[in-house]
This record gives sequence, structure tokens and C-alpha cells, in this order.
Amino acid sequence: MDDLDEEDISLIHALQLSPRASWRELADALGEGPVTLAKRWARLRAEGLSWVMAYPAVDGVHGNRLAIIELASGPGRVMSLARELASLPMAVTVEIASREYGVVATLAGRSQGDLAEMLLDHLPRLDGLTGMRTHLVGQLHLGANQWRIGGLDSRAVSRLGRKAGPAGVGEREDRATSVNPWAEPYLDLAEALAEDGRRSAADLARITGRPLSTTRRQLATLVGSGAMTFRCDVAQGAIGLPVIVQWWCQVPMAQMASSVSRLRSEPSVRQVVSMPGSPNLMVTTWNRSAADAMRIQEMLERELAPLMVVDSAIVLHQVKRLGWVLDETGRNTGTLVPYGQPSGAESQV
Repeated sequence: MDDLDEEDISLIHALQLSPRASWRELADALGEGPVTLAKRWARLRAEGLSWVMAYPAVDGVHGNRLAIIELASGPGRVMSLARELASLPMAVTVEIASREYGVVATLAGRSQGDLAEMLLDHLPRLDGLTGMRTHLVGQLHLGANQWRIGGLDSRAVSRLGRKAGPAGVGEREDRATSVNPWAEPYLDLAEALAEDGRRSAADLARITGRPLSTTRRQLATLVGSGAMTFRCDVAQGAIGLPVIVQWWCQVPMAQMASSVSRLRSEPSVRQVVSMPGSPNLMVTTWNRSAADAMRIQEMLERELAPLMVVDSAIVLHQVKRLGWVLDETGRNTGTLVPYGQPSGAESQV
């Protein structure tokens, strides 16, 4: 059952386009008062239906690396294995899927060494683990921060798109930047923005104990550099898209660019990742039903040949999405496992 009305969906779409836009800017685009919008957003966030997060731009010059892992477990151990994995800050996203390798996770390391230590030393010691497959991410072609809920008309989209600027959704993740959000003086700001990507300079100054003028200057540098990705997320169950499917595909490298271009135009596609080896392309979709998911597979096999679907899986439960622990419907529970803290550290917000 959908939990969002049309006004809620329009607001979420607006924040996907410009996550740090002021309430006045949003009011101008949406035709509602800023106070009304602020109250609506407070309700959506309190109920775990939508939230704005911020995280360091992936695969940048500071050496962060991504890997997708598939884990198999003994009978009755899938949920406990997923929860143990979700307690690790490097496991930024953890899902339970309907397949033998039923726990699928995305790992983010600050360096190749970081990632290697996790893969070779820490993960094999997880209780209940019986098998593991690892895929190093070669390129993130389409990220979920670029997916749109689709609640605004073209005029409002254009207006907010122009306002997004460097404080937008972080689609410049491949741009070199000298700003390292994991290092001082930006670390405290980055951690506070991870909890709430819409925090103002005044909020951040209070949290970090820094002068407002200093905070404004550092925030402008952090945001303007493109070192952080800002993203408005939503509980998929609340928008009538309860069926998440992962498609593991094999496509000749000569057809990779054209395949990715076609996938970008498909509204249900949330993420497209390429990786060396076989399979070499992973596509994630949000769907209204299993029948809709079957239509996606038909499209993949018919329109993108010689692409082949090697494997597929329905995600039964997203345990964690970019650090946030979710409930069975995809709502944010308010528990954040921040990247960069010791394993198992959690923060209630």
C-alpha cells in the first residue's frame, strides 16, 4: 500500500533534483508555502519514508574502491549473517535475495588495501558463512542518486535542475578534487551531513563546535568540490515499488556503452554497474510486480542482444542502504552505521 500522496511525491522529486535547496527555492518550484513544505518533510523523515543523506563520492582520487560480494550461508543463517555484515561500516549496502548466494552486499573501502583486508581476512571469519563470490566494481554507470520518483512537471524539473549546481545530487563523482571528506577539517562536517544532508551551516556549527563563519567556508568548499554526493532516498514500499530485482548479465565490451545508454532510459532501473569477469554487468530495478520484472528481462534479452541474463534474484529484504538500517518495507529505522567508524559502531539519530 502506498503511504505517500502526490504532494509528498512532488517534494521528494524536488529534493532528488536539489537535495540542499532552501525551502523558499522549493516553494517557488512547487507552488506551496515554505513552512508547509518544511512540516511535510519533517513528517516524511520522522516516519522513515524519505531522507536526505550525504556520502563521499565513490571511486575518486582518494583511493576508495567498491566491490559487490555474494555470500552463502548454512540453513537458517541468512538473516543473522546479513545482520552481522550490516554492522560493518565498510558494508554500505546489504540485501537478502532469493538465491543460493542469498546475501548480497556492496563494500566501500578507502583504498585497495582496505578492501583487500576486508575480503581476505575479516569476511571469511563471519559466523555461518559457507561461500563467497567477489566482484570488483569497474564503473558505476548509473547510481541510485540519479533515479527519479517522477512527481514533477518538466517546468519544475528544469527550474530545480538549474538551482542544483554543485550542491546537487553528486553526478560529478569522476571529477578530480583535492578535498578529502575523510580528513580534517572536513571529517566532522561529512559525518554530520551523513546523518542529515540538509543540515544548515548553523546546524553544523552547533554540532561541530566551530565558528559559523568557518563552518560556512568549509561547507562551501566541501559541497562545491563535488567530494560529497547528496541524495534524497525513499522507502520503496511506500511508493508501490516493492519488488527489487538484481540482474546479473554478460555483455560484449563493444556493446557495453550502447547497453548502458539504453538502460538509462528505463524508469525502473536504479543502478547499473560494470565489473571485470563474468558476469560483467549488474542491473538493479525497482518494480511494481513480478510481472513488471519479467517485462524488464524481456527488454534486456530482446533489445540489448547479444547481452545475456546470466542470473537474477528478487531482493526479499534490504537490510541496509548506504549505511541506514531499513525495515521490511524499506523504511529508514533511524539507525545509521556511519562509514569510517570501527566495525559494529552504530549511531541513533
